[in-house]
Amino acid sequence: MIQKTFILIKLTFSFLLFVTLNNFVIAQSGTIKGKIFDSKTDEPLIGASVVIEGTNIGAAADLDGNFVISNAPAGKHKLVASYVSYSPMTKTDVEVRGNQTLTVDFPMSPDDMLLKEVEIVARANRESENILLMEQRQALVATQAVGARELSRKGIGDAQAAVAQISGISRQEGVKNVFVRGLGDRYNSTLLNGFPIPSEDPEYKNISLDFFGTDIIQSIGVNKVFKGSDHSDVGGAIINIKSKEFVGGYDLSFDISGGLNVSTIGSDFIRSAGSNILGFANNSHPTDGMYDFANSLDPKAVSAPINHSFGISGGKQFRLGKYSNPLSIFAVITHGSDYSYTEEIARNTNTAGTVWQEQKGDKYTSSVTQLGLANINYLIRNKHNIQYNFMLVHDNNQYIGEYSGYNSERYQDSPNYIGFLRRQQTNDNLLLVNQLLTDWSLNKKLNLNAGVSYNSVKGMEPDRRENYLSQIDGNNYIFTGSNRQKRFFSGLKNNDINVKAELVYKLQDKYNTKNSEVKAGYIVRFVNDKFESIEYNFSAVSGIYSLDDLLLDNLYNQTNYADGKFKMTKGEPNTYSVNKYVHSPFVEASYQLLSNLSANVGFRVDIVDMMVNHKVQHVAPGRESIKKNYYLPSLNFKYDINSKNSLRFGASKTYTLPQSKEISPYQYVNVSFVSQGNPHLKPSDNYNIDLKWDFFISTAEILTVTGFYKHILNPIGRVDEGNSAGLLTYNNIASFATVAGVEIEFRKNLFNKFNTALDKTNRLSVGINASYIYTNTKLNILNTEERNSMLEGASPFLANIDLSYSYKIKEKDLTSSLIFSYFSDRIYTIGAKTFKNIIEEGVPTLDFASSYKFCKNLAIKLNIRNLLNASYKLTRESTKGKELLNEFKKGQNISLGINYNL
Repeated sequence: MIQKTFILIKLTFSFLLFVTLNNFVIAQSGTIKGKIFDSKTDEPLIGASVVIEGTNIGAAADLDGNFVISNAPAGKHKLVASYVSYSPMTKTDVEVRGNQTLTVDFPMSPDDMLLKEVEIVARANRESENILLMEQRQALVATQAVGARELSRKGIGDAQAAVAQISGISRQEGVKNVFVRGLGDRYNSTLLNGFPIPSEDPEYKNISLDFFGTDIIQSIGVNKVFKGSDHSDVGGAIINIKSKEFVGGYDLSFDISGGLNVSTIGSDFIRSAGSNILGFANNSHPTDGMYDFANSLDPKAVSAPINHSFGISGGKQFRLGKYSNPLSIFAVITHGSDYSYTEEIARNTNTAGTVWQEQKGDKYTSSVTQLGLANINYLIRNKHNIQYNFMLVHDNNQYIGEYSGYNSERYQDSPNYIGFLRRQQTNDNLLLVNQLLTDWSLNKKLNLNAGVSYNSVKGMEPDRRENYLSQIDGNNYIFTGSNRQKRFFSGLKNNDINVKAELVYKLQDKYNTKNSEVKAGYIVRFVNDKFESIEYNFSAVSGIYSLDDLLLDNLYNQTNYADGKFKMTKGEPNTYSVNKYVHSPFVEASYQLLSNLSANVGFRVDIVDMMVNHKVQHVAPGRESIKKNYYLPSLNFKYDINSKNSLRFGASKTYTLPQSKEISPYQYVNVSFVSQGNPHLKPSDNYNIDLKWDFFISTAEILTVTGFYKHILNPIGRVDEGNSAGLLTYNNIASFATVAGVEIEFRKNLFNKFNTALDKTNRLSVGINASYIYTNTKLNILNTEERNSMLEGASPFLANIDLSYSYKIKEKDLTSSLIFSYFSDRIYTIGAKTFKNIIEEGVPTLDFASSYKFCKNLAIKLNIRNLLNASYKLTRESTKGKELLNEFKKGQNISLGINYNL
């Protein structure tokens, strides 16, 4: 206690000293603020730069065209505003006084003849929607992005929910991560600041996107079109999360929020024992020959399942050396807890519609997360940049499921096959990321970009507890035999090292566009996965028991074990390990062929060496390997029809490796299914074509239409084997599959009124994106009749609509958004043998988010998610008609938060 008090005093003293020194510096300087806008249309010029001439001090205009230069030195200065294709504007004799704020506006005029490069000394804030839209407009290769401000406006809490707002992307309930153009986890790749991130879960290739809370996200880029320098184990999209970095002079912010899931009210909420207040789980195994498990079998009651979170973020920029080189430091720390409760139906039938499982369950889910991020960025003479990123993500997600009802496969001790299951599962995951990146301007034409990352993941499932009881009659039950009382420990440890280096040589084209260059580089990735699981099985304790007063710890304990009232057996460890080496040399060239036509051509070689060693029960130990060289060409064109319209074309070849879990024959048992890998899986080859039209209506408005086509050789899918154990496995389901579709995105201000003199803005905007996705393949699965089928997870129709209102006057700012999403029916799992496909039925969702900023320091936020609370359903056709397999509702989430910014 004394030590904790001492640490708290030290932190408080350090904070007060920091604030005191900062206030002293601010007192010797002032603030310059204002607005940069088009002199003809009054539209804000998002991303325009303002600098104090002769210094590196400046700022970039934000979403509304506003800029703020903090800590401007006292005295008279000359301000220069710059923006691409606009004439620079200068304001002279701008006098700054200590500890005062000066307002300077820049009504800028377009210069259609001005095509020379504008050097923006101030770093643009890529959290802004409009800055990202500007970059999308300038990019040669088609890309899409969502920034931190859009996430905040829509009340989006994590990266998974964020990318699901982009056209052609959807989430599938019960499956981590997203589907892009109908292609699931194995066909996508997740990067952090351009480096791959490994998965924390052996069931998945990509790390769960809901790990990444919006507190640490600057922007998320989604590339569905590929080029030579891109990661190539992909068919759907590369999702690149850009972590936050500091832009500005000084910032310190505090956030706190509280809320609840409406369904938890009156639910008598329970959670598993074995995790501390921060969510770190006890993973202790029992002593050999002893029943001394560290965690209780009986759940703990939660009196107030209130969702809450709090966080602190701050940054500061320093000027070093005679050139005033900017050094920026930024850090974020957050903590949060969430609770939810669902009533669930779990059913299974055979082809004839005969039910072999029909249970109702109560599922209590809770999570505890911590996020930590640190970013250090040093810019040397505006030519050389060095950046270090550190990130820690800890996530404890657990649930207790209590299921009662009929199950002919698991309750054979009951005369009527009725029983009760309590399943307690905890997933405790820890991710550590270290990244060092550098950009060096070797001369006017030659740049060196290099970086290294080291990622460490520990994904633990400690002490999963399963207890089955079979009904004798009424409320009288016996413990089920045949190894139906279990405790289970598993862990995945992953080390992932990435090194990359590239040289970029600027070429001179006759149009002086600065778009022409040649890029050559080399990327190396080494991945090591180690997975181990151990199962403890217990015989049934004799006796008849009631569910009303069931206390498992009174029955399964060391005393009863020593007295021989039950037996315990420890299974042999199930293990597999994966070593994957990928060497990737590449070359890429971009060139301005005509004044309105540019091209990008690339060639990449991926030398893949992947080895899986497995030793699992019921299967002979084995070793599977994939050694292959992939030769991957790419071609992209951009044609500017005029200043507002562009066409982009892309063609490329990529590939998809099976996931580690998919080619290891390890079995994972869940409530309604068992999944098992297939060591005979082959990789997929992907051929991709895209054609995209962009109409940039204004700096904040856009209309895009995209057509795409994919030809996939040896597509991989999850397959229901059609037996009473509910076995799912993975197959190359056909010789090839076709994926095609159209995506439409539209953003428009319905009205946009502002008064510069009063610093007043009044705006209503709408965003719409919709996708039609066609997928088809002819199934070629053993003992299964050939038939045409869509791909797993592919919804034919997707739609997202958001309506946002913003009213701002001086420092007061109200923003409210209504967000609607919908996906149509899609395949959850492909049916084999005589079984039909399992279908996830379409679900509409509606969310509301609102924030109000009272002044520059204080804001309040309200989020209401899942207003419609629609049912999630899995169904399958049988000879008797449509059979319901699973149904539940997630409940509405309501949260209220406060942000205070010093």
